[in-house]
Amino acid sequence: MVEFLYPHGAVYIFENTRAQRVKVGMTAIGVNDVADRLRDVNDMWLERKVTCQICGRRTVNIGGSVPHHVGWEWGKGCPGGKALPLETSVAVAESHLEDMKDRLSALSGAEKASVNRKIKTLERRIEKYRHYNRVGEWDFRVAFYTEGVAEVESLSHKLLAAHLDERAPFGEVFRCSVSVATEAVEAALSQLGVSHSVRKTTQL
Repeated sequence: MVEFLYPHGAVYIFENTRAQRVKVGMTAIGVNDVADRLRDVNDMWLERKVTCQICGRRTVNIGGSVPHHVGWEWGKGCPGGKALPLETSVAVAESHLEDMKDRLSALSGAEKASVNRKIKTLERRIEKYRHYNRVGEWDFRVAFYTEGVAEVESLSHKLLAAHLDERAPFGEVFRCSVSVATEAVEAALSQLGVSHSVRKTTQL
């Protein structure tokens, strides 16, 4: 008998018609529901939630800025607090990136490896936010209520890999139609042997 990471939940497809993108994600029963995920995606997309330029934490937009928050170092406030978010500017992030690169030669061992990881993460984050143009809004299209949602989502992403939008500011976004995404999810359900137990709905 196959053991799944999350026994039951939903694999969903959202669409942004203006951006010509779809998002394929999952949620487990007891964690949150599809409507919650849709609200969260639109909060990020419409910048009701914004991203700290330094640590990448997503937080509530306060008057166009990232509020003060703890998390950069244990017990200390992040220097990205009170600054513009990544959605608006990458200047603070670029300055911090250069500071980390300048420090790198004086470091060694685990500390150097840690800073190297932070540099690579920040470089990827800057690249995504520098180029992405937000238009439109995300709408619900279809959900598959099934067992093995994590595995179904993961396989669906592999089947859609050629369509992946690598510059999207959050994951699981693809340049394809809803029908192509739906076919990928249905193929994943079939390959994983859970098609018999699926409940498909096009209404929240």
